Amino acid sequence: MKLALALLLLTASAAQAQDGRVWTLGADKALPDVTLVYGAPNSDDVAMALRCPRQTGQVTASFAVAARLADHRQGEVWVDKIGRPAPWPASVTVASGPASATLRGQASADDLNGGSLLSAEVATRAPVIAAFKKTGVISLTGLNETKDAPPVPLRQVRAFLNACR
Repeated sequence: MKLALALLLLTASAAQAQDGRVWTLGADKALPDVTLVYGAPNSDDVAMALRCPRQTGQVTASFAVAARLADHRQGEVWVDKIGRPAPWPASVTVASGPASATLRGQASADDLNGGSLLSAEVATRAPVIAAFKKTGVISLTGLNETKDAPPVPLRQVRAFLNACR
């Protein structure tokens, strides 16, 4: 069992190094939110992000997808093809191993990449977050697109969730 975990962690480290993205914990006690971000350091290249206001028990998972719901702007507001202003309702599935939760989320225009930004909120007491705490594995799905990442180092998961609770 320990050998399998060690191999999994080595594979995760290699996967992180290949695309230049890493998991980064933002837990500055002077800030009201704690973050766990998978992306290229010091850049706008963020594949997924987890954020929570300290001590709230609520995690917001965010990620970008290629599907574009925004059609055009009306003044400063993006609207979709039928004229509804952003943000738009969207289902988001958060999964960790066999545990998953499909949540009511929202989509907004992704001005940086041209697609959509999806987000949903999940309670730290949800079974999917309990699985994430044990494995460090998380994936996010919405608008028919799944974002996966190498497992988060467990010390970062624990520090993140402890600050959230």
